[in-house]
Amino acid sequence: MRKIRVMTDFPPVSDTRSPVPKIAVVAPCPFFIDRGTPLRIKRLATALSAEFEIHVVCYGQGGDGDFPFVIHRTRALPLSIKRAGANLAKLCYDPLLFFTLLRTVRREGIKVIDGHLHEGALLGLMVRLFTGAKVIYNAHGTFVPELIATGALKDGSPLVKPLSAFELWVERRVDRIVAQSLMRRDEFVRRGHDPAKITVVEDVPELDDFDLPDERVDRNLEQRLRPNGEQLLIYSGGMETYQGVDFLIDAFRVIARERSDVRLVLFGRPLEEYRKIIADLDLTQWVVFVDDEPFQRLPHYLKICDIGFALRLYGENVPGKLPIYMASGIAVVGTDAKGINTVITHDETGLLVPPNDVPALVAAIGRLLDSPEKARTLGERGKREARRRYDPAEAARELGRLYRNLLDS
Repeated sequence: MRKIRVMTDFPPVSDTRSPVPKIAVVAPCPFFIDRGTPLRIKRLATALSAEFEIHVVCYGQGGDGDFPFVIHRTRALPLSIKRAGANLAKLCYDPLLFFTLLRTVRREGIKVIDGHLHEGALLGLMVRLFTGAKVIYNAHGTFVPELIATGALKDGSPLVKPLSAFELWVERRVDRIVAQSLMRRDEFVRRGHDPAKITVVEDVPELDDFDLPDERVDRNLEQRLRPNGEQLLIYSGGMETYQGVDFLIDAFRVIARERSDVRLVLFGRPLEEYRKIIADLDLTQWVVFVDDEPFQRLPHYLKICDIGFALRLYGENVPGKLPIYMASGIAVVGTDAKGINTVITHDETGLLVPPNDVPALVAAIGRLLDSPEKARTLGERGKREARRRYDPAEAARELGRLYRNLLDS
């Protein structure tokens, strides 16, 4: 792979003619961090770098790496953004991101802008006014419902209607929409968008990376996680309330009172709030916090654990953790929410429970703990379904076709 170039200052405009077509990818987030939105951006940018010269334009925060694409950062601000999602610091970063994107598009002679999230699409539309570049809205989820779910916006706020109108305005003005799932495509069509404008590019990890063979089990990690042969529950991902982490902890508190042969692994960031909650519940000895491991280590944890959780309290997209869990062969318990229930079939490829129904979640966990064979069966069926349903190569091909179509139009 080419050595990454990180650019924050811009040299004079020079001859930008290149046999390799150039694409600007807008990442309105710290990049790279190994959680959430940045993971999808990195996967797609890496895959498409085999055919295109990809320029990722992002905030002035995040880690570097040996990536096959160029990163253009804004100036770093003395504001901390530790994760993707709603954050007031983004209001300060986004104007900088606009100017960085505009300069990059002009200097590199870029004709297509792939804007992730509504922010990225909006910035792309603004740059289109000055450059004529085609703009893609790469949709991971919804805008207003997610603001409400994360607590950044109150349901019933007077801002809901104007922000919803803004959301629809962005979707209508872009040249193309990339939907993260078949469910999201259908939602866009119901909102009145032309199906021909929408391309489905599913959020698919490299499945082989998560299907570790037995000989690769990290036995030292296994001994640390289950020193007395305990069964292991795991949640991985963002620690926002809407992800159902509190819901899981409420159920685990009941489970831990009834049995001593189970532990909970929380793999994500930030964990400070949950460390305090767990300590207040006197559950510290039964919970393992993992916020110091890179995402690349998650397959080793999943290989050792028995049950994984996708407990979102609202459903507007398919959580990226679902294909990962399923590919690993772990048994999955999810909420019966739109998005999750389009991937998991209850009692066939996983178990579904109503959101925030603690007794139902306790019963589902107990059922799998008491029947390891049932857990293994669900895990194997889930793995087969992931193999049938998800193809990372096809996702990259679809996005590549879209890029070429826009470049040729």
